Amino acid sequence: MLAEAQALADARLLLGPGAQPLGRGATCLAFSDGRRVARMALGPEARLTVQAQVQRRLAAQGVPVPPVLAAGVLRGEQTYCVDILLGGDHQPPSVQGWADLGRALRVLHALPHSGHGLLADDARVLQGQAQDPGAGVRSRLPSAWPFGPLPLDQQPLVQADRSLQPHLDALTPEFQRAAGAPTRVCHTDLHAGQLIWRGGRLAALLDFGDAACVPAAWDVASAAYFHGWAAAAQVAAAAGLPCDEDAALFGLLLAQHRAARARRREQMAQAVGFAHGCLGRLHGWAPAAPTSLPRLAAP
Repeated sequence: MLAEAQALADARLLLGPGAQPLGRGATCLAFSDGRRVARMALGPEARLTVQAQVQRRLAAQGVPVPPVLAAGVLRGEQTYCVDILLGGDHQPPSVQGWADLGRALRVLHALPHSGHGLLADDARVLQGQAQDPGAGVRSRLPSAWPFGPLPLDQQPLVQADRSLQPHLDALTPEFQRAAGAPTRVCHTDLHAGQLIWRGGRLAALLDFGDAACVPAAWDVASAAYFHGWAAAAQVAAAAGLPCDEDAALFGLLLAQHRAARARRREQMAQAVGFAHGCLGRLHGWAPAAPTSLPRLAAP
């Protein structure tokens, strides 16, 4: 793993002596001089090389993404990317802003690609690392049933609310069908931290480290998980996508993933509540929400 002292030295080599730590993510360290940001990979899962490729391709088609200034490898081992540091104005997204996001996703989804699952860290092509749809889902959501190795009754989502188990079990063929839909290059993780807004409009779409060759319904589900189904419907319409059963099915997969990552009760409650909502969209009803949730470890 990259030592933070070495990362800071590398960042100052790229940005100058004024570079200071900006933040630490799951896959990289970020540094800034106030105008630019340098991301230093903590390991190969950061995929900074392909991130830079995606940003450059999107920027060339007018999509609001941070302009890439440099990307490469230092000392023969340290992958990095430098781009412009962008900020928003804290105004919430407008209807036009959600449409901006949908149009950005439309361009992303149209990029030439091959394979399934998480993108390989390649500067030349956009290629999924997996050979089949199930493995593609598993590359991004390692334990999500029915694609991962964890049995359904051991899923944290089901352990939090046992009433979900028979409904998820009955949907096995539908999960397989949805996963086998045509793939697109998808963002897959459209939480608020990935979106910069100014005046209610999308100023930048960030972080393509989890981009994957998967069905486009995944991005609709991701928008719904973090921003609600009303916003997701607006995004989907501008992207030229349905906000339909496949989005709800991928929503159930995302709910499993978020439940497995939950460290606070409200995070688990969000995952369980979202799963109920997805079942409601699929069947026109939702089982009663649980009255209690399992105790979670402190973050």
